[in-house]
Amino acid sequence: MQDYGIWTVITPVVTIILAICTRQVILSLLIGILVGFTVIHDHNLLLGIRATLEGIIDVFKSSGNAKTIIFMLMIGGIMRLVVVTGGVRALVRLLTNKTQIIKGRKGVQLLAVIITSLIFIESSINQLVSGASTKALAKKYGVPPEKMSYIIQTACVSVCSSAMINGWGAAMMGVIGVQISQGLITGEPFDILAHSMVYNIMAWFSLASILFYIFSNVSWGPMRKAEMRAQALISSADVITGTPEETHDEPEDDKDIIDHPNCHTSLNFFIPILSTILMVPVALYITGDGEFSKGSGSTSVYWGVMFGTAVSFVWFLARRVMNVDTFFKELYIGYANMIKISSVMILAFLMGSVSSDLNTGAYIAQVTSGVIAAGFSVGFIFLISAIMSLATGTSWGTFAIMIPIGVQLGLSVGMPPEYMIGAAIAGSIFGDMTSPISSDAIVASMATDCDHIEHIRTQMPYAVLTASFALAVYLWLGFTY
Repeated sequence: MQDYGIWTVITPVVTIILAICTRQVILSLLIGILVGFTVIHDHNLLLGIRATLEGIIDVFKSSGNAKTIIFMLMIGGIMRLVVVTGGVRALVRLLTNKTQIIKGRKGVQLLAVIITSLIFIESSINQLVSGASTKALAKKYGVPPEKMSYIIQTACVSVCSSAMINGWGAAMMGVIGVQISQGLITGEPFDILAHSMVYNIMAWFSLASILFYIFSNVSWGPMRKAEMRAQALISSADVITGTPEETHDEPEDDKDIIDHPNCHTSLNFFIPILSTILMVPVALYITGDGEFSKGSGSTSVYWGVMFGTAVSFVWFLARRVMNVDTFFKELYIGYANMIKISSVMILAFLMGSVSSDLNTGAYIAQVTSGVIAAGFSVGFIFLISAIMSLATGTSWGTFAIMIPIGVQLGLSVGMPPEYMIGAAIAGSIFGDMTSPISSDAIVASMATDCDHIEHIRTQMPYAVLTASFALAVYLWLGFTY
């Protein structure tokens, strides 16, 4: 395994700084990938360019990557169908005018949290469904997309990293199982992980902070500016129309809705979406041989979106809302809308591969090992996991590296393994919430129609503050044990 020294850290850092400064995530990813491949090829720029071009194609050699990218395209088609058939419009009316469930800003934000918490099997579908269900309502009540993407992604990552009966939990139990097989710790992986989840402080504090911001209406930093812009738009529209209670009653895409009597039911939303969601756990069980595993995750969402598309085809043609030509025309429009986000996802996958080749995670762990006192050990694991996940954009890759390191460090200084495992998981999800190359952050931006870099800019201060409180708790645990 080649040692690239400090270059292994500089590569992802360049990408993150460029993304924040230029707000051009595709350009930043390309440059970061180019720098990485140039380092790998002994700083030969021409070989780095060639490796970058070939690497984009090589992304599709992984069936998991290919299935995820296809899923991203196809879910755009389903989202288009539920809009043009009036499903989203009917859902908005159901939640506001008819049932009066959603009456204002707090209701919209709480709905996003509830939907996100219920769909804990797979994070991409989790965020996409929550975004589709609340996007029009958020616009109606002046909740900015930056706030919705923060709520949806933070709740998603917090819930998915704590649920245990999904791909996240299976991956964590697999890593813990290796430590058991090596004789470092004893017990059952499920029991150890269950006790460790108590110390996934970042997840619990993140959920608490979401609820605080919703109920208190407090906002600060870049998020406050985003909220003020959204409220100004609502106020200016009210002045122009003179009828504030009717302003923004309909989604912006109403002009695209097909003129047909059967385009006035929320079933046009629920049938395609639920058929997609419900197929995911079925496919997870089948493809994972009865276990929820990372390997079966991409296959399950691929099966889900295929099944959802097939059900949509039968449903809309049977109700004569569409004919075959119209169905595929709208489906392709939806696919086209996803080209940008799919391009970002391809480059994010490649950046993850480059970071792996550079041994970024192992390098960070190596240079920091053996330099920490017992009282700082729990906080240290959290902090290094947070830095690693921010640099690599992956929580799975981070906790796969840091859980074993945490367990071994805990044994050497006399700390309970549950403390160390919980801290490793908590630090790992920090990067999911803050890194511009995180796939979950990319999906959250797309689900809420939020500019990706604005999502990162507005969410970063909130996540850093939450992480600061979490670090304080870990330091307290370390010094009081």
